[in-house]
Amino acid sequence: MQMNKKKRFGVSQALSRGLTETINVVEHNTGIFRNTVLPLSRIELDPDNPRKLAISLEDIQKGTDKHDTLFERKQEELEKLKELAVTIENSGVINPVVAYKNGDVYRIVAGERRCLASFLAGKQEIEARVYNEKPKGFELKLLQWVENTAREDLSLDERIGNIREIIVEYQNQNGDMDVTATFLKNITGLSLPQATYYMNVLNAPKDVKQMIENGKIRSLDKAAIISIVESQDIRREALTACINGCSLKELRKIVSQSKIHLKKQSLPETHVKRGRTVTRVNMGHTINTSVVQTIVESVLNRQEYKKYADIFLKVNWMHIDQSGRAFKKLIEILEYEMVR
Repeated sequence: MQMNKKKRFGVSQALSRGLTETINVVEHNTGIFRNTVLPLSRIELDPDNPRKLAISLEDIQKGTDKHDTLFERKQEELEKLKELAVTIENSGVINPVVAYKNGDVYRIVAGERRCLASFLAGKQEIEARVYNEKPKGFELKLLQWVENTAREDLSLDERIGNIREIIVEYQNQNGDMDVTATFLKNITGLSLPQATYYMNVLNAPKDVKQMIENGKIRSLDKAAIISIVESQDIRREALTACINGCSLKELRKIVSQSKIHLKKQSLPETHVKRGRTVTRVNMGHTINTSVVQTIVESVLNRQEYKKYADIFLKVNWMHIDQSGRAFKKLIEILEYEMVR
């Protein structure tokens, strides 16, 4: 019997090409750098690295304290570092770490696990790409994210946190702008489908975010599917199924069937007549976006629907596409509210 292989969070060829292009952009806009060999004694870890390892360089050098509240987590990380140390002993560090000059020492931007494992392996130095000055906020977060993307032990919560920090730093340097999947694709090199999944999760309801933070949802694909479910009942069913280990295919089926059930409940009875049976109301069409805006705002002015007003705050009513999506969203809200 052929066993199903466990899905691993790898880097596709398309994403790899995109990341390579992104790194090239970062390097050409950050300043002068040089490839060299650094003594490990002059290296320190970057406290702002989004990977947030619990174990520190001091723990590696002096040993972990059993009374430390993070002792168990540090021990788990130490065991993984020991595995990497064996690889470094046998093959050395394949990819150089990235660092910048910080006074008399060098601060690691990307590659802290390789540094810590090199200490464990008894190495005295490590190959590095060294910048003369600290990369700017966006470039720094992007370099760290590129480094962390290849890691399979990074949690979904950490991956989402990385993406969020990249967006924040980009806006800090370039001003506020609409954050869409296409925007995320352009600044990170992600494929559009994967960028869309990240955007779904970034905008997820609180219950989904809580499950991700607690480590109960570890799959980006599953989190993205659940995140766009507006019905609390359907979302709760999907979350329970996900936690219980359902497959991605099973999860899609649950969400799809539940939505169909709700739609059937919301449809009026049809009268029997010749020809095709009418099962839905034709809402008509218009090229006047002001008509759509008037309808949406009229509904939102009703007390029971004011809670949805924030969803429509960023709609540009001058654009037909945005107005059309807003109207479709309004219909979904009304259908949901009227079958609850």
